[in-house]
Amino acid sequence: MSESAFPRASVPLPHVVSLTTFEQMVQAGYSHKATAPGAMRLAARDRALLWVLFDTGITVAEVCALRVADLDPKTGLLHVRGKGGRERQLTLGPSSLSQVRAYLRQMATTTRRGLARRKAGGDPLFGSEGKQSLTKNGVTMVFARFRKRAGISDTTFSSQVLRHSFALRYLQAGGPPQGLQELLGYEGMAPVRQYLHWHDQLLHKQRQQETEER
Repeated sequence: MSESAFPRASVPLPHVVSLTTFEQMVQAGYSHKATAPGAMRLAARDRALLWVLFDTGITVAEVCALRVADLDPKTGLLHVRGKGGRERQLTLGPSSLSQVRAYLRQMATTTRRGLARRKAGGDPLFGSEGKQSLTKNGVTMVFARFRKRAGISDTTFSSQVLRHSFALRYLQAGGPPQGLQELLGYEGMAPVRQYLHWHDQLLHKQRQQETEER
């Protein structure tokens, strides 16, 4: 791809989180003191939420809009609604699906009315304690709690960091640009070109390090 296809402005490389680092961050930030039923549900929700964001690269608005009916817990197929009413199907990996299944078991309600509503898929997948959909601020607070417990900064662990990490992992694995556009729900290719530019920068940086280590 020619240099003219990339944005002219130099945008700094984003922080990228690997699977190993992500697992360490989540483990360090997990609330092991949660023993009451309500606290355990909240802890399971937060953990599942982070895994879904890491595994799919969806936006905060998209994860807040998810309903129980949008997920097939057997196959991991996830129905996502993006900007402008654009919809797409994504598939959760084994680790994130396992976390979501564990969370759904914690969500189990004992009332007949609540159980019927859950079976109909009316509840938000990631809801507040009052069964309302999480807001953007609510998701921000989830990250803030994990960062505080793990002792890390907001520049290394946020929803945007997880989205960037997903995109760059995909390209590093040899995924095609058009596939990334579809997975992230972009209408055009401009954001994908930025990721391609970052990907090239990362490769260059990696080669420099390898040369210096010889």
